Amino acid sequence: MTRIFFSAGEASGDMHGANLIRALRDIDGRVQCEGLGGQRMTDAGMTLRFDLAGKAIMGFTEVVKSLGMIRRLFNETVAYLKEKRPDCLVLIDYPGFNMRLGKRAKALGIPVVYYISPQVWAWKKGRVFELAKFVEKMLVILPFEEELYARAGVQCRYVGHPLLDHLNVASIAGRFRGSTVIGLLPGSREQEIRRHMDVMIEVARGIRMRYPKARFIAPCVDHARESQVRALAGDFPVETAVGGMYEVLDAARFCLVASGTATLETALFGVPMVVMYRISGLSHWLARRLVSVAHIAMVNILAGRGIVPEFIQDEARAEIVLPAALDLIADTPARAAMLRDLTDLRAGLGGDGASRRAAEEIMNVTLKSQNA
Repeated sequence: MTRIFFSAGEASGDMHGANLIRALRDIDGRVQCEGLGGQRMTDAGMTLRFDLAGKAIMGFTEVVKSLGMIRRLFNETVAYLKEKRPDCLVLIDYPGFNMRLGKRAKALGIPVVYYISPQVWAWKKGRVFELAKFVEKMLVILPFEEELYARAGVQCRYVGHPLLDHLNVASIAGRFRGSTVIGLLPGSREQEIRRHMDVMIEVARGIRMRYPKARFIAPCVDHARESQVRALAGDFPVETAVGGMYEVLDAARFCLVASGTATLETALFGVPMVVMYRISGLSHWLARRLVSVAHIAMVNILAGRGIVPEFIQDEARAEIVLPAALDLIADTPARAAMLRDLTDLRAGLGGDGASRRAAEEIMNVTLKSQNA
């Protein structure tokens, strides 16, 4: 029997991990999956050892505050790998934790597959050579990443973007259609919502003055985040939708989006947006010195230019964001241009099947491990 251990530490990793587990089980219904992840991976058939995705931590200073918990979990996981010795360790993004875990697994003789590459092209570019020391196979989801790893001597395959798979299986009831819907997407983590929601509500108030019948809907990953969103919205009429991300995007005219996977999800639905992002002052100071990309939104990185406006840190203020938002809600040349750019972006990502291709590569690695 094939035994695979997973490690995913964010909501997006939990989502992609769940689709990967389903694809693995389609190939071999007896495959045994366990590890660190979240509810979606559990629902897909993984035995959850710790809800790392639910405890997702962002920012440099926030990670420091959680070092005790992270260290304990890391040591417990290494001890478990040493005792149980799975056929393969599959790491999903989350490099701060997963790269360390991968090194220890390699030392234990456990083959490591990394699915969804750390963004080595954005910061700490030397990590590609660290990854080469312990990764058996790198499975990347962005077209330009394959050549980057090949140059470093890493066995790598571009499998395509798994969001396209997720869109194909998502259930969309259409309950929000038929009205002017403005999506408020402040992030999936507690600290993201805390930093973005107040600005989004201010911008929403300005939009409401122009569009009094508009509905403002915030998708939430769980009921805890839903309660937080409602509390921060105060007296402003924000509707919430637990687990309703794609239903909101399906109906949305426009979205305010915190940078992250949500920008690409919004783009794949062809919804015009503005992107904002705020982190702690110290985290921002450090990021400016470590990160070497012209844009932070994945949509703009993939396009190679700024097709959606970005408002970062001090620029993420209502008086700056609101004019751009109104320009994209109305039938303007700016809206038409963005709609064309988003259509081109989706076409450039290719078709579905990323999860299946990744699963096949992982099964090949486990077979090699079992026969060694």
